[in-house]
Amino acid sequence: MPNGMNEYQQYLIEEFADEYRERRMSRRDLLRRAVLIMGSVPAGLAALAVVGCGGDDDADEVAKELASPPTPTTAPSLSPAASATAAQESGVSTADVKFAGPGSDLLGYMARPAQKGTYPGVVIIHENRGLVEHTKDVTRRYAREGFVAIAVDLVSRDGGSKADVALNTGFLGRSNPDDFVADLKAYVAYLGGQEGVKPGGVGVTGFCFGGGYVFEAAIASPQVKAAIPYYGICRLIDQLATTRAAVLAIYGELDTRVSAQADRVRAELAKTGRPFDVLVYPGANHAFFNDTGASYNADAAKDAWTKSLDWFRRNL
Repeated sequence: MPNGMNEYQQYLIEEFADEYRERRMSRRDLLRRAVLIMGSVPAGLAALAVVGCGGDDDADEVAKELASPPTPTTAPSLSPAASATAAQESGVSTADVKFAGPGSDLLGYMARPAQKGTYPGVVIIHENRGLVEHTKDVTRRYAREGFVAIAVDLVSRDGGSKADVALNTGFLGRSNPDDFVADLKAYVAYLGGQEGVKPGGVGVTGFCFGGGYVFEAAIASPQVKAAIPYYGICRLIDQLATTRAAVLAIYGELDTRVSAQADRVRAELAKTGRPFDVLVYPGANHAFFNDTGASYNADAAKDAWTKSLDWFRRNL
């Protein structure tokens, strides 16, 4: 791209700039995120200037400030009640997974109904923080509803998601999107080959950064039979009409930075000959589904969850 950022880097920088403007992120944390995403202090400052969040920051001074030990930025945790429920619930079997991928071992978290049987498979792609407890919780929710679900870890090529989520975000932003697409194709194939997974293709869903990669997986892998991207950008929108997946695209009305693509996505999906729908939830913002975040919208999240389950049940 002319500004030196790829689509996902710009997406991430814009998201954190918005959080800074809304006073939900400190200037130091914004600078650290930008530097980690872009790979250097000058590139990070230039990226912030592009999105209208530049300042009088001196590169040498910023480098010195960021050289001091940071306060690790950790992902929000589930409530104690939710954590206790997850630990004690019956009827769901969970396990960490590891298998050989195209560039490294690939890591993940799998949940399935405890009762033996054949179930549809769903791949879940995390937000920009990496594989955190919230994503694992969503994975267990799908298992409780009769799916074999695997949450991917797109930080696998860097050894796996770290407790300091800013490091995960930086790796995700600096990496080649094509590497992640290759990894996602491997996750899809891995899940499709698991005992107890219904043959004929799997579903893919994901959120924010992960929502964008749902589009990527649906375009790249013919094994993706159904896809539900939550408020993700479609980097390859000119190729979206080639997908063979049944796509349900979900947006928040207030998330105009992402939902601006909704009409174009709808038009491209109409060319596929496959089932599709595009939902824009009134009054909902970016990340409205995440019940550990500040933008959680309970009504929109509940309705989107019901529609997501129905979509996968009808198309897998």
